[in-house]
Amino acid sequence: MSSELARAEALFEQGRDLFLRGRYQDAVRLLAAAAELAPTSVGCQFMLGAGRWNSGDTAGALYPLALCVYLDSEHASGRFALGVALRELGQPEQGAVHVAYAAYRGNRQAAAHLGELTLAHCPDCGGPVTSGAARCDGCAGIPREISAPRPRTWSWPHLRSDDARSRWTLPYEQLADLGRGHLTRYAGHGDPHDIDDALAYLELAAATASAADRPARLTELGSAYRQRFACHGLPADLDHAIDCHEQALDQAAADTPEQVIVLANLGVAYGARHESSAAAADLERAIGFLERAMAAPTEDPDEHLSAMASAGVLYQRRHRAGGDEADLDRSIALQDAVVEASPPDHPRYAGRMANLTVAYLNRYERHRRLPDLERALLLADRAVAATPRDSPALPIRLAARGSTWLQLHLADLPGESGGTRDRPLDRALDDLRRALDAAPDGQLHVADVLAELVRAHLVPGARHMAPDRRTLEAWEARLKAARGATPSKRAVAGRNLGVLANVLGEYDLAARVLDAAIALTPAVPLRGTDWTDQERRFGEPRGLASQAFAAHCARGEPLQAVQQAELGRGIQLATVLDAHDDLADLESELPELARPFRQVRKELAAGSAAEAVLWDRYGQLVARIREHPRFTRFLMTPRVEELRRAAGGGTVVVVNSARNRADAILIGHDGDLKQVPLPDLSADHVEAQSEAVVGSAHAGLADRLGWLWDTVVGPVAEALPPGATPRRVWWLPIGLLGMFPLHAAGHPGRPGALDSFVSSYTPTLRILAHAHGHPAAVARRQLTVALPSTPGLPGLPGALTEALDLHRRHPDQPPLLNEDATTSQVAAALSTATWAHFACHALADHAAPSHSGLCLSDGMLTIPEISRLAVADAQLAYLSACSTGHRSLEHVDESLNLASAFQLAGFRHVIASLWPLADAFGAVAARTFYAELSGTADDAPGALHRTTLAMRDRYQGRPDLWASLIHSGP
Repeated sequence: MSSELARAEALFEQGRDLFLRGRYQDAVRLLAAAAELAPTSVGCQFMLGAGRWNSGDTAGALYPLALCVYLDSEHASGRFALGVALRELGQPEQGAVHVAYAAYRGNRQAAAHLGELTLAHCPDCGGPVTSGAARCDGCAGIPREISAPRPRTWSWPHLRSDDARSRWTLPYEQLADLGRGHLTRYAGHGDPHDIDDALAYLELAAATASAADRPARLTELGSAYRQRFACHGLPADLDHAIDCHEQALDQAAADTPEQVIVLANLGVAYGARHESSAAAADLERAIGFLERAMAAPTEDPDEHLSAMASAGVLYQRRHRAGGDEADLDRSIALQDAVVEASPPDHPRYAGRMANLTVAYLNRYERHRRLPDLERALLLADRAVAATPRDSPALPIRLAARGSTWLQLHLADLPGESGGTRDRPLDRALDDLRRALDAAPDGQLHVADVLAELVRAHLVPGARHMAPDRRTLEAWEARLKAARGATPSKRAVAGRNLGVLANVLGEYDLAARVLDAAIALTPAVPLRGTDWTDQERRFGEPRGLASQAFAAHCARGEPLQAVQQAELGRGIQLATVLDAHDDLADLESELPELARPFRQVRKELAAGSAAEAVLWDRYGQLVARIREHPRFTRFLMTPRVEELRRAAGGGTVVVVNSARNRADAILIGHDGDLKQVPLPDLSADHVEAQSEAVVGSAHAGLADRLGWLWDTVVGPVAEALPPGATPRRVWWLPIGLLGMFPLHAAGHPGRPGALDSFVSSYTPTLRILAHAHGHPAAVARRQLTVALPSTPGLPGLPGALTEALDLHRRHPDQPPLLNEDATTSQVAAALSTATWAHFACHALADHAAPSHSGLCLSDGMLTIPEISRLAVADAQLAYLSACSTGHRSLEHVDESLNLASAFQLAGFRHVIASLWPLADAFGAVAARTFYAELSGTADDAPGALHRTTLAMRDRYQGRPDLWASLIHSGP
């Protein structure tokens, strides 16, 4: 034994003797000297903490007691004393954890104290529980409850004078060290209790730090909250992390080196919240703070490199969201500079290589420039080579390299000089399989890796390597266990796996996987983010409903096909409808269930390792809601009775084309469903035609109408039971079929859709049923808005003609013209109108449909603004403007356009245009429509049908004119 240890032991024995005789202050002096000589002595640290506690020095007792428990987590007496000290120092939750565990370990004082707190300990893990509870929430499978962030971490010197903590000091540097020790232990062993302990000590360190050191302690605390968010996925922790970082920025001295770290951490925290919520504002804040970090002075160049690396990743993310090439170029420029300056032995070398790989790969996918792909492959190789085999980052880096090899295969290039054509695909599949095998079930990236692996099996040339059923089932199990991924990422992986199962003829497995992916969509909350964020989130798993529809059709299950298509499409529209209906009613009638229901949806959307228990709680809440008579069908698929209501007076025709098959399902007013195979309709042709529509809706339109008749509308006409023509139908196209004018299908000079049907369109059955249930109004309060002249846009003389024609019919209701048609005046007038006619320019933003709107004299009345109006007794809206009924290619399943916005606002009938509308034709069509109208809005579909027939006769050979207008509604 060394002389120092011998001296420490002698001091400890003397101190303990004094302690046992009640001479605590004298004992503390000796024990403190002993602890300095032997800092890892558990007994010495405990006795020192207990002595200070018994001397009335709670603040002084904390660190030695905390160190005692850190060194020996089973020390029951130390746990009890630490718990009591933490409670007195403002950490009641973590204090209760330690007291409960001490009682669990048999400490009688702890058990008595726990009873005074009306608490007990869990018999399985020793965690605190309320008296009478059998087990703690974790052991009972109930998700951790954090409905709000902790109270803000105030500096103790600024607390009220009657708070004892305002007069205490703590060894904050030692506490911060101890907090870091717990975080290091968590990184090595993954025990979430270490994060909770770290947060308690870092909170206290931040609260008691000197003014000069407080920003650094707050930054450290915010980083720890980000780690707990990564562990549990609860948004409140991320909110509190941002609050800590913002406090640090407020308190940090300007133009000091610490500014870089503070700004960079705040940017990273906002970036993490954007990744969770998809709120665009968070991404903008993140990039702004990181740009400031890069410009701030620092003595450590690596701090600038870290900020540049983080900013590069976020610029790349913004490029994916908005498509701005400058963002991707900026991302690559920043990350190239970071990689160039990072030596191979740098701890972040591999991660920086991997991030830059993805950036180059994204740019290659956009422009197909081979140097970008070659650079991506070189970086991916280096990133994998520099990553330890046991690193949790290895799966995502293998996956990035696999994606790069996959692109090389698709480029039809050899993998290396003299290589064979299929070598890149072999390497891609090998890397992606290794990535999936190396990723534990709870890892955040499992869903991403699985989605890419399945995609690789779907590319040309991969059929001979198709997985067997056992492999598909194993992948299904991996997807179910991918609790760390967000619902949208799991939905994308489920869609890909379902497509592969469909292609391989495993229809039962395909239906199961795709139904499960669709079931994830209720967990993605839309409120709290703007419409752009929402449409971006729901554009991710495009084609999911179409694949589920195909799988159920292959199994001969038309009802299930329709039900899943209804659940998996129009989610954003359904959410707005919920705001008017179900969830608003739930909030009003069952607020005690509505609030936790909204909260659990918010937590599920973030993605979490605790997702399994969150889903259990979600299911429990839905079950409780359905116990109430009014909500027995809450969030359920539509019943046959509801389908019958949607098809009242005619037939709803649901049409779908997927990779392996195409079908129509006819829903009659009696509720019967008839499945009609469409063997001549191929997904490849649908995709090619949709791309042609995006290029020009008019080019090749006559041929396109003939193709639609031969492949879709003609077979539907033959399948309908005999009856008088024209028959009433509502077209409900799924996926890319929503971009085509089914109502006008036919060959020139032969009978076609116009001769067979009075056609309308509906985005979902629910919206159609809602419109059927909307009562017809007696009073006609006409609003006419016309802008023959709009600032910055071409003139529309036909708009004035339309307005004057309507004014002659309704002279008591003058139109709003030109400068009088402001956004505020039109919105106000629209909120009380029952009929509305717009003759003006409209903007259809295909990349972000929610940015679309009607162009008025002082700006645009947008889709979100219109949809929120909830106009009472609204009957008919005629939108004589360009592309008001057009569906965006990227968001085709959501049917976000001006026509659906007016339906959400409450208008039963909407007349809209599928493509840009010629001004003169628009005036002629509107005049003809109102002349054909019998006087009630419910004649709108018939009036438009007669108008279209008249326009076809008048403009023969010009389907770009006569086929442009469509009706939505009952």
